[in-house]
Amino acid sequence: MKKQTALVIGLFAGGIAAAAGILAALGYIPALAAELLAVVAFPAFVIFIALWWNAKSGEEDIPFIGY
Repeated sequence: MKKQTALVIGLFAGGIAAAAGILAALGYIPALAAELLAVVAFPAFVIFIALWWNAKSGEEDIPFIGY
């Protein structure tokens, strides 16, 4: 995975969580649905932002660390 791909996925997941909160505050979706979206999207946000932060710039991929 490239550094830019990790950033895009992380920001997309963060955007989903933020949009869910905003939509719930405005009354467009139920609060429970927003909470579920945030619970699912937040771990993806943290993982992919951490991958982006630790990746080196250049053409090489992020190395597989294992399980």
